[in-house]
Amino acid sequence: MNIRTQLKLSVLLFIILVSCQKTLKNKTIDGIWVQEGYGRMISIKDSIYTYFNTTENSCIPLISNGNITHRFKIVDFKDDKLILNPGGIVDYHFKRIDKLPEYCINHDTNKNNSPELNFGVLWNTFDKHYAFFEQRNIDWDSVKIESQEKLNNIQSNKELYNFFADILNSFNDGHIRLDVPDSLRVKNNISKKSDNIKSKKEVINDILSTYLNSFKGYNNGVIQWGILKNENIGYIVVTDMNNFSNYIPNQDLSVKQFDKEYEKVLETKSGITQLDDELNGVNFIMNRVLSDLVETKSIIIDLRFNGGGYEIVALKLLSYFIKEQKHILSIKAKKGNNYTDVQEHILNPAKNVYQGKVTVLTSHNTASAAEIFALGTMAYPEIKRFGSSTNGIFSEILWKSLPNGWEFSLSNEVYSDPKGNIYEISGVPPEYKIDYSKNRTDFYNSFYKGNKFKDIGIDKIVTWHNTGNR
Repeated sequence: MNIRTQLKLSVLLFIILVSCQKTLKNKTIDGIWVQEGYGRMISIKDSIYTYFNTTENSCIPLISNGNITHRFKIVDFKDDKLILNPGGIVDYHFKRIDKLPEYCINHDTNKNNSPELNFGVLWNTFDKHYAFFEQRNIDWDSVKIESQEKLNNIQSNKELYNFFADILNSFNDGHIRLDVPDSLRVKNNISKKSDNIKSKKEVINDILSTYLNSFKGYNNGVIQWGILKNENIGYIVVTDMNNFSNYIPNQDLSVKQFDKEYEKVLETKSGITQLDDELNGVNFIMNRVLSDLVETKSIIIDLRFNGGGYEIVALKLLSYFIKEQKHILSIKAKKGNNYTDVQEHILNPAKNVYQGKVTVLTSHNTASAAEIFALGTMAYPEIKRFGSSTNGIFSEILWKSLPNGWEFSLSNEVYSDPKGNIYEISGVPPEYKIDYSKNRTDFYNSFYKGNKFKDIGIDKIVTWHNTGNR
């Protein structure tokens, strides 16, 4: 073998060895990954992970030393791309990088109360990830300019909290929150409840007792159902899109005791298991509900009092009232000046679906995951919506941290119908409108006119049925 041939073989062997090492290296998800569109990085080693919230100049651990399979399902993994699902309808896409940035490795674990630093992290996070500046008429660059002088005059955490609260309240976005120590919050004087002000619980109880022959409930009333008096119409009221897990066999416990026992079981479950249990709980109770209502000609699904929860619960509930698979909505996340790739959600019918007509009641209090249910119904024209438009906040809540230890959240995801129409702020519209008040107290009180309780929503649906759906 001559020298030239030996040299060629040596080069070929070197290339093979390097290729093998790279292949072996990338056969594991161990490593550092940058998430697309959410301002996060994840470090994984031997199934243990640390999840970082990041900006251009900050890196704050969100979760440390967690078990990856307790928090995510691995959807796909190939070389330098990783797809994880946190238990919802949106997959998280990651790209591998060689190492953590220097500011993540040497991040200061001590709290930093600098108003300028904390404002910088807040402003930059919203700038990169908040999806609705235009829709909510917020000039974010002007906010930055106008804040500079005010920041120089802030002397305490209380003043900084008030400053941040004023900025965030201007968005009027129910998914924007600021979590601070209780000592910084203004304490409201608790006054005795007026007999003239009705509560959510009172209104629902009066609907059940006034309009239904009898009713049943599950898990502290998260879902209650029955049949309307003198009508062959079923009624289901869903008050939350969470707490459906079938943890507590004894449904006769007091509200306080039930909550205590439920939380006790919940604390033993990993995040992914909790969400799986929610879906199993929906399947468990919906089979009971539909068995009780199988002979009805129609069902009213009341979401007027539902402020949200898990979108997977909402869409699992909806699956019991549809008869065909459809693309019902799309989601993308804000990523700087662009967006992540659009993800389409396909909804499949449950095994045991309701066969009669379906109507849905909504109000301005129908929010978040509950209005994702409403958004999903738009793909099924046979499902009719009555009431007022929903609240108009669809995004998952993206939680972030500040250097001083405070936490805040924002809306970074854009939900749309299959045609690309967005209902942020405006909410999902009804087909048969009822002018419910946007003020929660006024909405509750509207059921009581004089000394008589009256639900104009249910009455309107009954009339619609009895007059040939006109």
